[in-house]
Amino acid sequence: MGKINDTLEELRRLAGVKGAAVVMVDGLVAAESLDERYRSEVVAGLTSYLLMTTNRSLREGGLGECAQFVLHATHGRVMFLALREAFLVVVFDQFADLPAVSVDVQEAAQRIRQLTQMA
Repeated sequence: MGKINDTLEELRRLAGVKGAAVVMVDGLVAAESLDERYRSEVVAGLTSYLLMTTNRSLREGGLGECAQFVLHATHGRVMFLALREAFLVVVFDQFADLPAVSVDVQEAAQRIRQLTQMA
């Protein structure tokens, strides 16, 4: 998990990023680097619930699985990216420029996919 944690730490250094985590489909946190304001069990519960219900709705509508989901809230945003049996969750403040960091987040997701494929 060292290289995955390193990748999450790199994400934390991006402008506007308040935390990042790898959350398994069942809601367990595999790795995390979160600001002290964010509890990993809350991030995991939100991720599990949102992606489980979103994927169920998408499948019922014949659209397949969710590859990426961005949640906009009053005080921040959360980006969820499908890995294999998990999701990369990146928490941003409300001022983050998502288009500016999108490539970095996508590259981090790809790196984690490759690392988990080797494990």
